[in-house]
Amino acid sequence: MSEELGISIMMGKEDSIPEGPQYPSDILAVRADKKGPQSVAILLIIGAILIAGQAYGDWQLNSAQDLSDSEVEESLVTLNSQGGEKLSVEDYQEFHDAGRDSGGYLLRASGLGLAAVLIFIGAPLLFKLNPLGAKLSIAGASIGFLGGVAGSYQLNQAAMETLHGPLSFAYELMMYLCGVCMATCIALAVMPLFNVAARMALYGGDKVALIQEQE
Repeated sequence: MSEELGISIMMGKEDSIPEGPQYPSDILAVRADKKGPQSVAILLIIGAILIAGQAYGDWQLNSAQDLSDSEVEESLVTLNSQGGEKLSVEDYQEFHDAGRDSGGYLLRASGLGLAAVLIFIGAPLLFKLNPLGAKLSIAGASIGFLGGVAGSYQLNQAAMETLHGPLSFAYELMMYLCGVCMATCIALAVMPLFNVAARMALYGGDKVALIQEQE
């Protein structure tokens, strides 16, 4: 009798042993991330302010027939102090005329200006967790990338023809810097649409369980 009781107890214990570790379903769930898209929206607004400032500066340069000698001299003081062949006011004026005639100022101002407008509209929508905001920001950053790089390329070509020394290299560097900045804006705007938790916040939903196995 005692042997049968012992066997039944052992069998009961074996039946009660779980086959593997059991986790609450909440631990294995991806929750909606509202802070992520909102943080991206704030960064995009800051970027749009900087882009708008550059677009306004290029628009003013495109509208100016001639730069004042005092402004040019202030810009050339530091450059000419680095040694090498000196740049004159006439050299810079020639570059300004070539850059304006090439359409570089206007192209970059138009591209970056439209980008700033679309991001200014899209970023607040993204902050309110509206997916349309991310799409508008992506469109704006893409337009800014194309217009900014194309305009900077035209200005770089004008600089290569009329300038020499550090100032010519500066315009070449500006072309690459513009491309990197706008590519960063595109990456930021795309991020909420590809991140699972951020997409849940934009399109609704509380959480999604990754693994649900019950046997």
